[in-house]
Amino acid sequence: MDLAKSIKNTGKEEVIIKSIVWNTIIGEFLKEKNIDITEYLVSISINKKTISVKTFNPLINSELLFIENKIKEESIKKITKLGLKFCDFEIKFI
Repeated sequence: MDLAKSIKNTGKEEVIIKSIVWNTIIGEFLKEKNIDITEYLVSISINKKTISVKTFNPLINSELLFIENKIKEESIKKITKLGLKFCDFEIKFI
């Protein structure tokens, strides 16, 4: 069975995309800054073509802006690998 079709049939496409972005943020920040920011991430929401990442920490937000392109590139690779079509999006850190 095709994985992309299987995901779409369950209706959990958005949850999977949020999970991919969440894990990519943690992984890229750990790779670039050697800091685990899991405890600082609060939530991720998707509104049309915008992914909002809530942290409640302005310092973390500013650091995330420096690696935003890497986060987006890695997320797109993972999303595309699953066969999902959500590659044209913007990330906002709030």
